[in-house]
Amino acid sequence: MARKKGSSISMPDAYRGREQAFVKHGLLKAYLEKLFLIVGMSSQWLGVKEICYVDCFAGPWLDDSESLDSTSIAVSLRILARCRRILIDQGKDLSFRALYVEKDPAAFTRLQHYVKEHAQEGVQAQAFPGDFVDLRQQILDWCGTRSFALFFIDPTAWTPVSVEVLRPLLERPQSEFLINFMYDFISRAVSMEGSQVAIELLLGESPIVEHLHGLERERALLGIYRRNLKKLIPTTRQWPARSAYVRILDPEKNRPKYHLVYLTGHPRGIVVFMEISEKLDLVQKRVRAQMQQKRRIEKTGTLELFDSDELVRDEEGHVSPAEVERLWRERLSVEPRSFGWTEFAEMLEETDWFPGDFQRALTNLIKAKVVHNLDAPKLRPRRPLHYENGERLQLIEDAK
Repeated sequence: MARKKGSSISMPDAYRGREQAFVKHGLLKAYLEKLFLIVGMSSQWLGVKEICYVDCFAGPWLDDSESLDSTSIAVSLRILARCRRILIDQGKDLSFRALYVEKDPAAFTRLQHYVKEHAQEGVQAQAFPGDFVDLRQQILDWCGTRSFALFFIDPTAWTPVSVEVLRPLLERPQSEFLINFMYDFISRAVSMEGSQVAIELLLGESPIVEHLHGLERERALLGIYRRNLKKLIPTTRQWPARSAYVRILDPEKNRPKYHLVYLTGHPRGIVVFMEISEKLDLVQKRVRAQMQQKRRIEKTGTLELFDSDELVRDEEGHVSPAEVERLWRERLSVEPRSFGWTEFAEMLEETDWFPGDFQRALTNLIKAKVVHNLDAPKLRPRRPLHYENGERLQLIEDAK
C-alpha cells in the first residue's frame, strides 16, 4: 500500500550523503532508551546499580558541525540523561556512565572537547584515546564487574569485529552488544584469494558459501557469525544467548551495506529490538525513496509526477503472509500452546522476520477460524497475540 502524502521524513542536513547513518542512529536512539529503561526498572531484581554505555569506535566522523548532532556520541549522551531522569521519577536512582573510545588523534580531540563541553547531568562521560583492540582490558576494567553494559561496536573496517577480537567483551556477564557487520565488504572478501584466513578469524570458522547467492548467501554468512558470537556469551539453561539483526541498505542500490547485529541473553531484548527494527524498516524505505528521487531529478532536471512517499510500499521486502501462516500451522496443534516472550523470540530469531509479519499472519488464521486464542475473548486485528502475557494458541481441529 502506498504511503499518504504529507508523511515525508525530515532528515537533518548533516546526514545528507550519509542516509544509512540516519537510519542507524534512529535504531540506536530508540533501542538505547527502551533497553536502559527496561534494565533500570528491573535493576533490583537484576542486582544492577549502574548502567554503562561503551562506544568502541566513537569518531566523530563526517559531521563538521559543532553540535555533532548526527553522531552516536550526541545521540547516546542525550538518551542516557533522559533515561536517568525517567528512572529517578520512578524511584530508581542508578548511576549512568558512558565511555567513548577513538584512536584517530584529530577525531579524539573533537571527541574529548565535546564530552567535556556537553556533559549531561548525572551521566559520567569519559573518552579513551587509542585502538579499541589494544584497550579491551582497560575498557573491561572501566566497566567493572557489577554494572550492566551495552557495547556499541561500529568500526570503519571489519577486522575489529572478529569473533576472537570480541571474545573478552563477549565473555563479560550482564552485557549486550550492537555490532556493525560490514556485509558489503565481507561478502566480496569471502571470494577473494588471500582473504580466507581473515574471514575465518572474523566469522569464527571457514564458511562454505561459494554456491550461494543473494539472500541465501547473506543469511548463511550472518548465521555463521551470529552462532559463533553466541557461543561466547555467558548463559544459563533458562537464558540462552540470542541474536537478531537489522539490514541497513546501500542508499543507491537494493542490497545491504551492513547489518547491525544484536546480542543479548534475554528473549525480551530480541522482541523489542525487532519491533524497533520493523518501524525503522519503513523509515529506511522512505529515506531511500526521497534520496533516489532527488538524484533522478538532479540528473534529468525534470520534476516527477508522484511524491517519493507515494512510491513506497509497506510490504516490500517482507516475507509473504502465506509463508508465515504455514509456519504458525507447523508450530501449533490441537493441544493449546502458550506463546510468551521466549516462544515469540525463538520464532523471530529463527526466521529473521518482523513481529508484525507474525501478528498479521495470525490475524488471518484467526479470522479464517484456523487458530483460536484461548485467552482473547474477541479478535484483536492489530495484535492478536499479547506475548507479554503468555497467551495460549490452539489449532482448531476441523481446520487441521
